[in-house]
Amino acid sequence: MKILGLITEYNPFHNGHLYHLNVSKEITGATHTIAVMSGNFLQRGEPAIVHKWERAKMAVKSGVDLIIEIPTPYACATAELFAYGSISLLNSLGAVDCFSFGSEVGNLDLLLEIADVLTSPSSEFKKILKGYVNLGFTFPVARSIAIVKYFEEVRSYNEEQLNLINNIIKNPNNILGIEYLKTIKKLKSSIIPYTITRKSADYHNRYITNSSIASATAIREHLLKNEPLSYLSSVVPNDTFNILSSNIDSGIAPIFSTDFQESIFAILRRSKLDDIKNIFDVVEGLENRIYQCSNNVNSLSDLYNCIKSKRYTLTRIQRILMHILLNISKDDICYFNNNKGPQYARVLAFNHKGREILQTLKSSSSIPIISNLKHYKPQNMIAERMLNIDIRATNIYSLAFKNKANITGQLDYITSPYYQK
Repeated sequence: MKILGLITEYNPFHNGHLYHLNVSKEITGATHTIAVMSGNFLQRGEPAIVHKWERAKMAVKSGVDLIIEIPTPYACATAELFAYGSISLLNSLGAVDCFSFGSEVGNLDLLLEIADVLTSPSSEFKKILKGYVNLGFTFPVARSIAIVKYFEEVRSYNEEQLNLINNIIKNPNNILGIEYLKTIKKLKSSIIPYTITRKSADYHNRYITNSSIASATAIREHLLKNEPLSYLSSVVPNDTFNILSSNIDSGIAPIFSTDFQESIFAILRRSKLDDIKNIFDVVEGLENRIYQCSNNVNSLSDLYNCIKSKRYTLTRIQRILMHILLNISKDDICYFNNNKGPQYARVLAFNHKGREILQTLKSSSSIPIISNLKHYKPQNMIAERMLNIDIRATNIYSLAFKNKANITGQLDYITSPYYQK
């Protein structure tokens, strides 16, 4: 058995994901696959358009063998924390041989070289970075500029190579890939990384074209505009299309950030400044801006525009507002990171090969494997606190279902993992 690990959101599972899955299995020679997948709230600070069990079903029906949930505090976090939580989860399973991620560049050696610079920064790099920070650049921007400057001044890269480096650090999947590689190095993990060049659709492409590949962003935009679902049939597997259609007909999808607009405003307008200040990723007095804007505008889009600036990007503001909705604090993240990240592996879906993996994980995993939450008693306070956030996230997410008959009880306790026979 050779197990391939994947880090995913599958929001929703589309033909690009299917391509990545199949090519990854081919180049690694893997016989079995595990995908760790975000739950109901995602890394860009948005809710998933379809709840986690249905997205996991899409993936298993398309050939992924086992889907495990990334705990919410890491799923809805910065690239660095998302990567740390995801790689830590795969590593803790003790059975994953290799890992494959999509990138715009498709050049693992170059991504590893950048990851090395950031994981074990030399005195030269630190000096360059400090110089740009002192000029007033935000740390992420200063770091990006410093990377290019370092390869120019210290590694003597030519103009063509520097342009490639510059393009790498501007693309989201490359950035995430570098964070994955950094975490593998920091954990001294034996998992072997691979990368595959993303096919056709750009990550940010917002339109469905004649191609069989469309970005998840384009698919979500299509659903947000309430355009004909049939247009998506060419860019997603048949099972994804049928599951999407069924969930929409049942009144439990699609879900968007605007579905939580009133809840977010209600929380902000009843909060004190210190309440907002304690939320994860709120820094440098940003609580004042958030508080003032929440009382001066009446829509989520206006709130984003009011808060964001050159220093605070739209994606970061979206994440902060999701943290506010879910009440994820700075103390929560510090507590989890100081205690080695994910504390358990929650199974969302699996097939017969996934069952074989689960048998292996019984002896290899250093964290509990949870198939039925009713039978799990948190092994420590860290796990209990993390699980409470997961359950809270699902309970809040379900409030957005149009069919209110589906908001019954706590779904984490009454929903079983999907099994593909």
